[in-house]
Amino acid sequence: MNLSTSYSRFSLILILHILFLNSLAFAQQEKEITIVTFGNSTTAPRKGIEKVYAVRIHDLLIESGIPNRVINSGVGSNHSGSVKDNNRPKIEHGMDRFEKAVLSYHPDWVTLNFGLNDAYQDQGEGTASRVPLEAYIANLTHFITEIKKGNGRVILLTPNPLSSKLEQFRHERLKLYKDAVIRLAKSEHVELINSWKVFGKYARKDPAGMEGLLPDGLHPMDIGHRLIADEIVKIIKRKRR
Repeated sequence: MNLSTSYSRFSLILILHILFLNSLAFAQQEKEITIVTFGNSTTAPRKGIEKVYAVRIHDLLIESGIPNRVINSGVGSNHSGSVKDNNRPKIEHGMDRFEKAVLSYHPDWVTLNFGLNDAYQDQGEGTASRVPLEAYIANLTHFITEIKKGNGRVILLTPNPLSSKLEQFRHERLKLYKDAVIRLAKSEHVELINSWKVFGKYARKDPAGMEGLLPDGLHPMDIGHRLIADEIVKIIKRKRR
């Protein structure tokens, strides 16, 4: 075998290797990611909201060249538990529908956004929440564990804050649930979005304040959904690097 033949074969092997690596990179780049947004009415499609954050996530990722499918598994009035735990209202809640609404899609990412209904005190100040704090954390931990088993990644969202339209005792109770989510994200090593921090930063710069973000005291308007979508997309893009 002469030198020229050896060089030609080496060049061919090198070219094929480069083409193979490029095809792998292209395939990886083009892989569609599946995202499930799991939560309550602050996640679900809602009258008066042009684009909830699930829709915004899809659009922002497409703009960044990331093929994706987003399944909105938010349901109004949902808490994280089962209808057997608390039947206000008598519908399937988080634990009841988790497998069908989340795991069946084999997601790459899942956002978990519960807490407003879990913390809610139907009988007023000084009474029990719909889902006790310990049970709430146990439910979220179950979701995280099962998602991880399927090689999915989790983004935990704190329940969003309330505006001044709601009584102070409701703010205080909800804060306990928010703080517990922050601790859980740390102990479970999952991504966290602290909605209180995100909304608070925006509200301090906006003359309308928190009331502008949450006109009914509870549910974010479009700007709130945009803020949450921006934070979620930042995490997903950072983890793809």
